[in-house]
Amino acid sequence: MEGHEVSVWCVSDGRTGIERQTLAIAHALSERVPTRIKLLRLQPTGFQVSLPPSLWLMPKAALPIEQAARLQAPWPDVWIANGRRSIPYSMRMRKWSAGQSLVVQLQDPRISPKRFDLVAPPQHDGVRGDNVITTLGAPVWYTQKQIDTALAQISEPRHLGKRKVMVILGGTSKRHQLSLARAHAIVAELQRLAHQDVHLMITTSRRTPKPAEDLFRAFAFTSGADFFANEARDGPNPYLAWLAQAEAALVTEDSTNMMTDVAFFGIPMHLIKLEGGDAKFDRLHAAFIERGAARWFNGSLTPWSYEPIRDAMAIAEAIQARLITP
Repeated sequence: MEGHEVSVWCVSDGRTGIERQTLAIAHALSERVPTRIKLLRLQPTGFQVSLPPSLWLMPKAALPIEQAARLQAPWPDVWIANGRRSIPYSMRMRKWSAGQSLVVQLQDPRISPKRFDLVAPPQHDGVRGDNVITTLGAPVWYTQKQIDTALAQISEPRHLGKRKVMVILGGTSKRHQLSLARAHAIVAELQRLAHQDVHLMITTSRRTPKPAEDLFRAFAFTSGADFFANEARDGPNPYLAWLAQAEAALVTEDSTNMMTDVAFFGIPMHLIKLEGGDAKFDRLHAAFIERGAARWFNGSLTPWSYEPIRDAMAIAEAIQARLITP
């Protein structure tokens, strides 16, 4: 396909984190070959949703009319899908396209990888196969243009000479909890850092409980740290610009996406304990630590370095290799 513009469909149910992973692969691929990217959001409903993917006899009928209308030829060269409800459509894409579409499924589909051309799950899920390429966490990709644009949108650097440390706070989920008591303990650790030659850039997430968010906001105000929780109150989101500037990062242990964002930039990552946890996250943390990307936060910010982890490009390279016909 040399010289050909590769059409790529990024398929999900529209959830930001799920869709973002498909776009990461597409943008990484665009660094290697000319691409034309289309977002396809499929949100099936009805009785089939409760069935195993192989038992969906009429997958298009489960879609709203306008979504079903978009699911037709001309089919893409590359179909990159993510999320459980995309699987019945991914399974049928090779048939619909008469084998012309390369079907890539992200995360663990929980069915045989042989049903797809390429499967890209996190390595801690334990999926293996000839057409499986594992990632350390969630695939992420930022183009240089995105980074430059983000940096241009923030104010002139402050606190020159101080070490810039990003603090990325998750919150309460099925596996982890950020109690107010734990939030107070984290603030105490940040207070000690703020008294050193460090400038903190603190951001919360949608999962951060409001009392904890208020606590971190108050701490940022009194300590001179930067703080962002939402655009309505805090203005444009500086997340990417802060990542591009950070010399170290403190990250709560509860989010794969937050960890892989930090690792994309090769930033020394200090993991912050929350309450709760499970074996899958234990394996994820161990994998980042083994790669030299992370350490558990012990109160100090001893620097180290490692190669940025950019698994999205590894997947893009595998896709490109499969697109090249002998």
